[in-house]
Amino acid sequence: RKEKMDIDLLHPDRWDEEKKYKTKRLVQAPNSFFMDVKCPGCYHITTIFSHAQTVIKCQGCGVVLCHPTGGKCKLELGTGWRRKQKMNNRAILCYTQNWILRDMPIKNLSLKKK
Repeated sequence: RKEKMDIDLLHPDRWDEEKKYKTKRLVQAPNSFFMDVKCPGCYHITTIFSHAQTVIKCQGCGVVLCHPTGGKCKLELGTGWRRKQKMNNRAILCYTQNWILRDMPIKNLSLKKK
């Protein structure tokens, strides 16, 4: 007689998979990514790595955009950012605290196809 398992090994829960270490997932994937960061002062967009190990400054006005930590870099308050994705050239728009959406039009953040 067969007994049912508590979990489905072929169709794992998405939330459980995100908590696992990157090589222990059903499909191995890195935790790092590239992102576009928008400067709160001059609105210049800079592409940075999510796990940057140096202080990143805006190329336009010189304001510090992020500070390194042991893992992912910490963005400054007021900076808008979006994750760069390989699939479908779409971007996920995200905002740090104290960012006002009406000051940052979404149409200016769209990725241009090359």
